[in-house]
Amino acid sequence: LVNHLQSIEDYSKRYKLMKLGIDEILRIIREEGGKLRGNQITAESEFPKLQELINALAQFLENTCLFGEMVLHFPDMSYRILKGVSDWRTLMTDALNYTKTFVKILDEKSVELLGLLNQEINEDQRTPEYVNPYREGAQQTESAKPKKKSKSKPKKGPTLSPAKTEL
Repeated sequence: LVNHLQSIEDYSKRYKLMKLGIDEILRIIREEGGKLRGNQITAESEFPKLQELINALAQFLENTCLFGEMVLHFPDMSYRILKGVSDWRTLMTDALNYTKTFVKILDEKSVELLGLLNQEINEDQRTPEYVNPYREGAQQTESAKPKKKSKSKPKKGPTLSPAKTEL
């Protein structure tokens, strides 16, 4: 989905697709999180035997990671969409903390992604060296760095001098 979103040039189309995706992710995290909490499924508890709970856990973990990728790759657009959702930060911080406990299921890249997402959505937990390279402000600071001026080399060989005209 992230690769597809990156390939869309039209901002309004990308925004609509992002809005649909984020709304669906938040819905799934609310619903599946409720099932998991209701059945007291944690990383320390026994792995669920019911297929419904296995699916709920898989969808919860996958959607938390997908949310992370979307927010990290499109932070400005994501925050614009999330501005209308009042409890998103609390919901996603709880989802993030819950998901991070399943280190036996998640791969290293997902754990790293979740750490970056935590710093992105919780400014008070950012490390001094944290920078989201996909943020528009970060891209502007990189382009604001002085670029090396290429020195033009004088042409070698004979040249014609300009015609001298007297008035």
